[in-house]
Amino acid sequence: MRTITVHRSGMVYIAVSIAMGLLAVNGGNNFHYLAASAILGYMLASGIAGRRNIRNAEVSLSFPDEIYAMTPFMLSVELKNKSRRAPILLLNVKVGDTCVFFQMVQPDSVERRSVMFSFKSRGEMAVGDIELSSVYPFDLFTRYWPVPFKGRTVVFPRPADGLAGLNAFEANARDTGGAARRRPDSDVVGIRPYVEGDPMRSIHWKSTARTGRLNTRVYDERGGERERVIDLNALLARGVEPGLSAASRIIREAMRSGDSVGMKDGGTIYPPSPRRADKLAMLTRLALYE
Repeated sequence: MRTITVHRSGMVYIAVSIAMGLLAVNGGNNFHYLAASAILGYMLASGIAGRRNIRNAEVSLSFPDEIYAMTPFMLSVELKNKSRRAPILLLNVKVGDTCVFFQMVQPDSVERRSVMFSFKSRGEMAVGDIELSSVYPFDLFTRYWPVPFKGRTVVFPRPADGLAGLNAFEANARDTGGAARRRPDSDVVGIRPYVEGDPMRSIHWKSTARTGRLNTRVYDERGGERERVIDLNALLARGVEPGLSAASRIIREAMRSGDSVGMKDGGTIYPPSPRRADKLAMLTRLALYE
């Protein structure tokens, strides 16, 4: 629903225009008529300019391919100016409870902003309608313009916290024929600061104790990999959401480390694979599990 909010300055302006109109009618002075006409014309110009400013905007959203429930991610908001003559000025784009401000978008061009966003639950999710608002041009009113947005994205289950995912990994995943193995320390080519999502087994405890901050081993990608298959039914025995959360943690850690991981879901088997696309397919299965 398109609405307009009147600011205090706008209320004062309206009161002045009414007073000037009454003075012109009662006094019969041509100057008063001219002043009242100028004030009303100024208000009309504000309305036309503000409406065109919003109507020239076209908004689109870009989601990353890896989104987890209750986990903030970077959402890309793209604003296109459809006009070839006039810039878009002082425009707010509201997505959910998040607002993105665009100070100016040149004619026939595109500006992008990135903001932190999150979804509260897993599954195929939509952000709902987008709301545009602007005080342009004279800060007397704020105009609101809803924009329907039909785009949807798949949100994966929130990964289990702490050691829960690691314990589930050991208890409910099996080796694939003994060929898989942990990477030996000889495959370590360096040490870097810990990054959220790094597997606990990769932490270099000696340097962590020495420096007082978590450090992670950097492995030679040509070294041996760990291949595991998740038994989803075994994980779900502890509860649907906790089981999905543990499986999500396992797959996310495999994505970070480059290890191969597979999944057995009843009669469906996902063979162990180091490919990101295959891991995303397993996460999608978890997201849409009913």
